[in-house]
Amino acid sequence: MAESRDATTSVSPMPPQPLPSPPRSSSSPSPTSTYVKPQPRPPKSPAHSAQIRVQNRRREYLERNPKYFDSLEHELADPLLYDALVRRFQSSEEREKEGRTKGYSRVLEVDLIRGEAKLAQLTSASTSESQSQSQDAPSSATAPWLPRSATTDADAFIREYASGTDGLGDDGNGNPSTSGASSGVKGLPRKPESKEEGRERWDDFLRRRFVLGRDEDFDYRGVDENDDLDVMERREQEDAWFDDEDPDWASDSAGDQANQASNEKQREKKLEGETGIQDF
Repeated sequence: MAESRDATTSVSPMPPQPLPSPPRSSSSPSPTSTYVKPQPRPPKSPAHSAQIRVQNRRREYLERNPKYFDSLEHELADPLLYDALVRRFQSSEEREKEGRTKGYSRVLEVDLIRGEAKLAQLTSASTSESQSQSQDAPSSATAPWLPRSATTDADAFIREYASGTDGLGDDGNGNPSTSGASSGVKGLPRKPESKEEGRERWDDFLRRRFVLGRDEDFDYRGVDENDDLDVMERREQEDAWFDDEDPDWASDSAGDQANQASNEKQREKKLEGETGIQDF
């Protein structure tokens, strides 16, 4: 009986073991990875910090010198954009006054550049349309002396200010851009609805162009090397200093000590004269 019992126990089946779980890859995100504390941004390189400081100085210079936007020389930066945003809202008297300020030679120069730029814009639109139909069609090169259109600029902010869109090819709501639809020419800016909107977009274009250092007639050294224009940097340093400070009562410690000593002296002072106690 003992031998049969031993044989029975020796052949009894083993309890089922759970299957081993596959090893978790280090690259696979954990369920709580989305709730991990956000990491701070990496520190800026010295070159990047210097670039930001220079651009902030240029912005501060424009804040202190708003007459920069009134210069008529800026029209040569993009005559078509100026014509679409500013000139179309001017009255005949305003155009005549502006022409007298420019001078006859400058008026002829601007008109020539505007006409050549408009012709190049029309040629580019017709060429792109023909290339979409035939891949073997030769491309026409724009005259190198003409200013580059702001609507096709590499900077997204300049495209936004010039085209009246978000600079990414749509109107900011996900709809395709209708830039140039009213004029029938692809690439022309969307016409502003008011004189104020046109002037605001033109000033934003000039501001961004100035900050990027594209005004070739301006000497940037007097601005880029001026420490007095570091207003934004000093403000950020002050904010960081106040954030690091612990909140405390705004009181004078010396005054508190004097008040405390005066109170203790008054308590120690003995009453003299009438005590208010009747003796009868």
